[in-house]
Amino acid sequence: MDAFANLLDRLLLTPSRNGKIALLKGYFETRSDPERGWALAALSNSVELTSIKAGAIRKLVEARVDPVLFRLSYDYVGDLAETVSLVWPGQHGANRAPELPEVIEALETATKPQAAKL
Repeated sequence: MDAFANLLDRLLLTPSRNGKIALLKGYFETRSDPERGWALAALSNSVELTSIKAGAIRKLVEARVDPVLFRLSYDYVGDLAETVSLVWPGQHGANRAPELPEVIEALETATKPQAAKL
């Protein structure tokens, strides 16, 4: 997941088309299946997770972060995923970050209550 998050950060900060293509090429050359497929699906907005939706993510964040702070941050940032990544409280000593396929496959098979716990 760290590699995919790094790719997204670098894509956002790279102004040139050729630079973005080089980043994508480098990522897809160094990652294995099924991570490459999931990354492509995520980048092309083709991942459909029925167990978790934007509204549920908002509720999860508001349960962990002051709701007013979250709404103000969301208004300022303008993107739910980026806002959540910035305000989500970290856990000291948390386990390793999961890989992209682990996250998607776990959410694909989870029920809505299970997805909220994940």
